[in-house]
Amino acid sequence: MVNVNTVVGKRYKILAQIGKGGMSTVYLAMDSSLNKQWAIKEIRNVSDKVQRDLVIKSLTIEANMIKRFDHPAIPRIVDLIEEKNSLFVVMDYVEGQTLASLLKKEGPQSEDDVVDWGIQLCDVLDYLHRRKPPVVFRDMKPSNVMLTPEGAIKLIDFGIAMEVGKADKPLIGDDRQLGTPGFGAPEQFDENGTVDARTDIYALGATLFYLLTGSHPRKSGIVPIRTINEKLSSGLERVIEKATRKDPDARYQTCAEFAYALKHYREEDSAHRAALKAKWRGFLGTSVAAVASLLLSGGMLIAANAAQNSDYDYWMSQAAQNTDDTAAQDAYIKAADIKTGSIEPYEQLIKRYTTDGDFSDAEENTYNTLISQHAADLRKNADDWAQLSYDTGLMYWYYYSGSKMKSETAVSSDQDPQRYARIRAASQWMHNAAEDSGFKDARIAGIYADIADFNTQIVPLINQGSDSGKYKPYFAKLQQLIESADKEQNDVIRLEAANLTLDALRVYPRKFRADGVTKTDMTDLADRASKLAEQVTPTTDALDQSKKSAQEAQQPTKDAIANAFVDIKGDAK
Repeated sequence: MVNVNTVVGKRYKILAQIGKGGMSTVYLAMDSSLNKQWAIKEIRNVSDKVQRDLVIKSLTIEANMIKRFDHPAIPRIVDLIEEKNSLFVVMDYVEGQTLASLLKKEGPQSEDDVVDWGIQLCDVLDYLHRRKPPVVFRDMKPSNVMLTPEGAIKLIDFGIAMEVGKADKPLIGDDRQLGTPGFGAPEQFDENGTVDARTDIYALGATLFYLLTGSHPRKSGIVPIRTINEKLSSGLERVIEKATRKDPDARYQTCAEFAYALKHYREEDSAHRAALKAKWRGFLGTSVAAVASLLLSGGMLIAANAAQNSDYDYWMSQAAQNTDDTAAQDAYIKAADIKTGSIEPYEQLIKRYTTDGDFSDAEENTYNTLISQHAADLRKNADDWAQLSYDTGLMYWYYYSGSKMKSETAVSSDQDPQRYARIRAASQWMHNAAEDSGFKDARIAGIYADIADFNTQIVPLINQGSDSGKYKPYFAKLQQLIESADKEQNDVIRLEAANLTLDALRVYPRKFRADGVTKTDMTDLADRASKLAEQVTPTTDALDQSKKSAQEAQQPTKDAIANAFVDIKGDAK
């Protein structure tokens, strides 16, 4: 155990102890180099050499895997330090508590909260499962889920996660049958078992079961939740029962399916099902003659398609004509549920969400749930999927203002943390768009993706001392971004591109110089960014503030560039 005010790794000053486990203690620390708070986990010296080697191997695997992730629900590991007979793991500081701690203090949680957490966890697990190669978390349980004061979920402890290669052989990770009894799926403990996305689905189902009932799945097994609390929903009972079936083929096959079921669980309740049956019987009584006629004429399929198109057009028309944003959103959702492969409802939602310059938490939750629900059908048309991914990425990049941004801290105190949170949220969408070489905007999507990669990876690289050579390619991407933004008519995009570029030139001029970027090139880019901002005539308070930020940054940026070319002796070069 280290004392308060102790400096670890010559830069991390211990501020306070914030947690303690069997083999580790967690501290809050201040980084003197970046002026940022981190959490530091101290793994105390273990006398058993074999056990110590296993701990170090697990932490190394976790660090190597996480540094390639880019999801707001996955805290980063940025440094590993061995000193004072201990191993110190430096990671993102997440304010909040684990779901296990919450359950211990308050007992079973409400359906609404548990379902909300479940949908958020489906989102992060789906991100892991869709990676190439896929990542199987293998250790979903309440103690590995942090809940922030804002209600956001963070997934922690990737110690036994695996990147799964061909023939299910792990590329990274421990291939032994590991997991937590009660939460781990049966195949995790089967010598011949194969783990995949459905393994995590089982564990998430077991986690939700525990949060709803307070009954540990290892002690009493997973039983229908209403046998423990009859007030719980029968629809939610069926959802959890399906997620936790022993046969992987009988479970939900993807987390997108699981999330959809969680969102609509109330529709499965007995009362709702009974009402639907009554409605269906009435419908059959009035339409049997028409159905018979259609069958005889061979026109049933044509009529069904016509009816579907008619319904779709109706809801799209209703949405377009409605001045109430909530009503319009509901109509677009209905249209998306009818034609599950059409991107048009999503594109119209993007226009609605960005009109006021603010893509909110509530809008993000609705949009993300809807697109996850129909992702498989949307992906069938590669060009449409690339376009939708690109437009979604732009929405996050320039307009998102939700809770995912509240815990973000930029590389430097001079930077805008909200901008970097938006970039982080947009990253995967830009990568999706850039992957389609035939997409008309694949090049600019690639520029956005590369800029996002730099900004999400640079802190760990700086900490590891391996950031050299990364700045000149980033500078080239900024040049391309300004070139692209100069052709845009959207003032939000023009001003944000200008501010991002001026920001980078103010923070990294010495890094750019070290990588071979000339003073002339830096000054030229700063002038182009400033000119781009000056060309905008603000029409809203937000645009006015954005333009003022760019104007106020012009001189400090020029000064930073000039200072970067003054050596230690004071000679300008």
